[in-house]
Amino acid sequence: MQPTMLRFRALLLRCARLMSDEINIILLSSQLNYSLWQVLYVIQSQQQCTLADISSYLNVSKPCITKRIQYLVELDLISQLETPDRRQKLFTLTPKGLETFAVCSTQIDAFEDQLLAQIPDKEIAASRHVLLELMQRLQPTSSQGDANEPR
Repeated sequence: MQPTMLRFRALLLRCARLMSDEINIILLSSQLNYSLWQVLYVIQSQQQCTLADISSYLNVSKPCITKRIQYLVELDLISQLETPDRRQKLFTLTPKGLETFAVCSTQIDAFEDQLLAQIPDKEIAASRHVLLELMQRLQPTSSQGDANEPR
Protein backbone atom coordinates (compact mmCIF):
# COMPACT_ATOMS: atom_id res chain seq x y z
CA MET A 1 0.00 0.00 0.00
CA GLN A 2 1.34 3.45 -0.88
CA PRO A 3 2.09 5.74 2.10
CA THR A 4 -0.43 8.31 0.82
CA MET A 5 -3.17 5.69 1.08
CA LEU A 6 -2.44 4.78 4.71
CA ARG A 7 -4.67 6.01 7.51
CA PHE A 8 -3.33 8.77 9.74
CA ARG A 9 -2.57 6.40 12.64
CA ALA A 10 -0.53 4.11 10.38
CA LEU A 11 1.51 7.05 9.10
CA LEU A 12 2.02 8.40 12.62
CA LEU A 13 3.10 5.06 14.05
CA ARG A 14 5.41 4.31 11.11
CA CYS A 15 6.99 7.77 11.37
CA ALA A 16 7.50 7.34 15.13
CA ARG A 17 9.15 3.94 14.56
CA LEU A 18 11.48 5.28 11.86
CA MET A 19 12.44 8.23 14.03
CA SER A 20 13.08 6.09 17.11
CA ASP A 21 15.24 3.75 14.97
CA GLU A 22 17.38 6.72 13.92
CA ILE A 23 17.62 7.95 17.51
CA ASN A 24 18.70 4.44 18.56
CA ILE A 25 21.61 4.70 16.12
CA ILE A 26 22.61 8.07 17.62
CA LEU A 27 22.41 6.69 21.18
CA LEU A 28 24.30 3.47 20.48
CA SER A 29 27.73 5.00 21.17
CA SER A 30 26.51 5.93 24.67
CA GLN A 31 25.23 2.39 25.35
CA LEU A 32 21.66 3.69 25.29
CA ASN A 33 18.50 3.16 23.29
CA TYR A 34 15.36 5.22 22.89
CA SER A 35 13.52 3.65 25.85
CA LEU A 36 16.48 4.34 28.16
CA TRP A 37 16.78 7.85 26.72
CA GLN A 38 13.15 8.52 27.60
CA VAL A 39 13.84 7.72 31.25
CA LEU A 40 16.90 10.00 31.27
CA TYR A 41 14.83 12.72 29.62
CA VAL A 42 12.10 12.54 32.28
CA ILE A 43 14.59 12.56 35.15
CA GLN A 44 16.55 15.45 33.63
CA SER A 45 13.43 17.51 32.96
CA GLN A 46 12.17 17.00 36.54
CA GLN A 47 15.66 17.20 38.13
CA GLN A 48 14.64 14.31 40.34
CA CYS A 49 11.65 12.02 40.25
CA THR A 50 10.22 8.78 41.51
CA LEU A 51 9.67 5.52 39.71
CA ALA A 52 5.94 6.29 39.75
CA ASP A 53 6.56 9.72 38.17
CA ILE A 54 8.55 8.17 35.33
CA SER A 55 6.04 5.38 34.85
CA SER A 56 3.16 7.83 34.71
CA TYR A 57 4.89 10.28 32.36
CA LEU A 58 5.90 7.56 29.89
CA ASN A 59 2.68 5.58 30.38
CA VAL A 60 4.75 2.43 30.94
CA SER A 61 4.42 -0.12 33.75
CA LYS A 62 6.59 0.21 36.84
CA PRO A 63 8.32 -3.17 36.26
CA CYS A 64 9.44 -2.00 32.79
CA ILE A 65 10.76 1.24 34.27
CA THR A 66 12.52 -0.68 37.07
CA LYS A 67 14.55 -2.67 34.53
CA ARG A 68 15.56 0.52 32.73
CA ILE A 69 16.45 2.21 36.02
CA GLN A 70 18.67 -0.72 37.03
CA TYR A 71 20.59 -0.53 33.76
CA LEU A 72 21.01 3.26 34.00
CA VAL A 73 22.32 2.88 37.58
CA GLU A 74 24.81 0.24 36.33
CA LEU A 75 26.02 2.73 33.69
CA ASP A 76 26.40 5.36 36.48
CA LEU A 77 24.02 7.71 34.64
CA ILE A 78 21.49 7.98 37.48
CA SER A 79 21.58 7.50 41.22
CA GLN A 80 19.00 6.92 43.89
CA LEU A 81 18.51 9.64 46.49
CA GLU A 82 17.65 9.04 50.12
CA THR A 83 14.04 9.74 51.05
CA PRO A 84 12.17 9.71 54.39
CA ASP A 85 9.95 6.93 53.00
CA ARG A 86 12.22 3.99 52.15
CA ARG A 87 9.52 2.50 49.92
CA GLN A 88 9.73 5.52 47.62
CA LYS A 89 12.66 5.55 45.23
CA LEU A 90 13.80 8.97 44.05
CA PHE A 91 16.28 9.30 41.17
CA THR A 92 18.50 12.00 39.74
CA LEU A 93 21.16 12.17 37.04
CA THR A 94 24.76 11.69 38.12
CA PRO A 95 27.49 14.00 36.79
CA LYS A 96 28.20 11.36 34.11
CA GLY A 97 24.46 11.22 33.40
CA LEU A 98 24.29 14.99 32.97
CA GLU A 99 27.25 14.91 30.57
CA THR A 100 25.82 11.98 28.59
CA PHE A 101 22.43 13.67 28.45
CA ALA A 102 23.96 16.90 27.13
CA VAL A 103 25.95 15.11 24.41
CA CYS A 104 23.07 12.91 23.29
CA SER A 105 20.58 15.77 23.42
CA THR A 106 22.80 17.86 21.15
CA GLN A 107 23.09 14.99 18.67
CA ILE A 108 19.35 14.27 18.69
CA ASP A 109 18.53 17.96 18.28
CA ALA A 110 20.91 18.18 15.30
CA PHE A 111 19.23 15.13 13.74
CA GLU A 112 15.79 16.68 14.24
CA ASP A 113 16.94 20.01 12.78
CA GLN A 114 18.38 18.25 9.74
CA LEU A 115 15.21 16.19 9.31
CA LEU A 116 12.97 19.27 9.39
CA ALA A 117 15.30 21.62 7.49
CA GLN A 118 13.42 21.48 4.17
CA ILE A 119 9.93 21.70 5.67
CA PRO A 120 8.42 25.20 5.90
CA ASP A 121 8.04 26.59 9.44
CA LYS A 122 4.31 27.04 8.89
CA GLU A 123 3.86 23.32 8.15
CA ILE A 124 5.94 22.34 11.17
CA ALA A 125 3.83 24.61 13.38
CA ALA A 126 0.61 23.12 11.99
CA SER A 127 1.93 19.58 12.55
CA ARG A 128 2.94 20.42 16.12
CA HIS A 129 -0.53 21.82 16.72
CA VAL A 130 -2.19 18.64 15.45
CA LEU A 131 0.10 16.40 17.52
CA LEU A 132 -0.45 18.45 20.68
CA GLU A 133 -4.21 18.34 20.11
CA LEU A 134 -4.11 14.56 19.68
CA MET A 135 -2.00 14.15 22.82
CA GLN A 136 -4.45 16.25 24.80
CA ARG A 137 -7.38 14.15 23.57
CA LEU A 138 -5.55 10.92 24.36
CA GLN A 139 -4.52 11.93 27.89
CA PRO A 140 -6.57 9.99 30.39
CA THR A 141 -8.92 12.06 32.49
CA SER A 142 -9.57 11.39 36.15
CA SER A 143 -12.85 9.73 35.19
CA GLN A 144 -10.98 7.21 33.04
CA GLY A 145 -8.69 6.12 35.89
CA ASP A 146 -4.94 5.80 36.19
CA ALA A 147 -2.77 6.16 33.08
CA ASN A 148 -1.17 2.80 33.82
CA GLU A 149 -4.40 0.84 33.98
CA PRO A 150 -5.15 -1.29 30.94
CA ARG A 151 -7.71 0.23 28.60
